[in-house]
Formats: sequence, structure tokens, C-alpha cells
Amino acid sequence: MMTSDPPKNLIIVCCHGIWLGGPSLGHDENEWLIAGFQKGETPTFIEHIKAGLHVLKNDASSVLIFSGGPTRKEDRLSEARSYANLASTNTYFGILSDAEAAGRIFGEERALDSYYNVLFSLTKFWENHGTWPRKLTLVSHAFKRERLVDCHCSAIGFPLDRVDFVGVDPPGMIDGSNQAAMKGIVEAITQWKEDPHGKGELLAGKRRKRNPWGIPQTLFVNEDDRTRSGVQSFWSTEGEEYLMEGVSQPWSY
Repeated sequence: MMTSDPPKNLIIVCCHGIWLGGPSLGHDENEWLIAGFQKGETPTFIEHIKAGLHVLKNDASSVLIFSGGPTRKEDRLSEARSYANLASTNTYFGILSDAEAAGRIFGEERALDSYYNVLFSLTKFWENHGTWPRKLTLVSHAFKRERLVDCHCSAIGFPLDRVDFVGVDPPGMIDGSNQAAMKGIVEAITQWKEDPHGKGELLAGKRRKRNPWGIPQTLFVNEDDRTRSGVQSFWSTEGEEYLMEGVSQPWSY
């Protein structure tokens, strides 16, 4: 049973597509906006939602954030909002009742890559609850564990002994048929190890291409929150905000 105390733990479901709505309730891939290489993966996206809901069900001191911005020019709907819509439209797949879900599921609607899935969800948690989570549970493709945990959580200074990971891979990764994606795993890990905060042109350029609606990529939406949060950041010469490196952040303790 939920209490009035602020939540202690954060579940982040990393979004990978946009469900536009429709009579199949997400089970027909034609209802989704996805990239060509994601064909056949939408059932996996639904499994990610279910996995996050199961963690939420089993941890009364947690909240769940769907993370993902409006990455497609065809529609202003964010990935996060579409996942939340899908979950509620499917009555949370029988995993949670409406009462159990109430006030515990949120959307982070600005992230344009996996690094910002983690970082913007952390700042969203603080904006909502005025505190930082003790534990993170990340839900994504199983093959993204190294990127999300070892690269991103390490880069931002979130203690790895307080990170759990739930991975569900799409069919092409399980049976090894998606050779292009398997090659991409190695390339992505190399890129993030070389540029842990995604400041270089390669990774920052990918975000710009995924931002047709010009969504702000600052860590906070206003200066007051930035000051009160205690997060140590700086502004680049291009006007981008990044975490300071080599300093402890408020979630690190």
C-alpha cells in the first residue's frame, strides 16, 4: 500500500518507438512510428512496458518513468507519452489496477538517446519529488546493458551497486539474424566510451537529427530548479548544458 512518503526508487523504461493509437491497442505494428530496422520489434517494446509494470507492482516505494521525446516529424507525440497511453489503454495488462498505477507512472518527454533516458529521468524524478532515487531499475533491450549501466550510469556518477537492469531483446537479436544491429552494438559502445557524455559531433549530431520539434536539451527547464537541485553543470560554447566531470553529483551519495 502506498504511503504519502516520497518514493525511494526509480524505474526507467527506455522508449524506442511511438504508438499512435488504434484498435489493436498496439499489437498491430502499423499503429507505430518506427525506423525500418525496427520492423518486428514492437512486441518487444510492449514487453518492456510490462517488465517495468511488474517491477512497479513489486516495489511499493518506486515510481516508473517512461523516457523518450517526440523523435519523429510525422507527429508531435513523444515516445514516452505513447508508451503511457498504451499501458493505460491496455489497463496495464492486468499487472496493476488503475488504483495501484495512480500517481506512480510519469513521462519524461525530452530524451533523444539512451544517455539522456537516464539523466533526464533522474532530473524528472527530482522535479516531481524533491529528492533523488536510492535505486535505479533500467528496462530496455538486453543488449544495451553495457551501454546503459557501465557507460551512462558510470559517466553520470550514479553508484552501480544501486542499479538494476531488466533486459528483453527483440527477436533479431535473440536468434542472431539482425547482423547489422549486432555490429551496431559494438560501434555504439565504442562511441560512448570515447565520449561518455555525448558532447562530440557524432553523438550530439544524432540527437539533433532526432529533434525535429526543437525540444530543449537543458538539464532543467528553469534556473531555479537548476540552482536548488545541486547538480553541477556547465554551458559549452555552443550553448549546450552538460554535467561537470570529476565532481560528485547529488545522486552519487
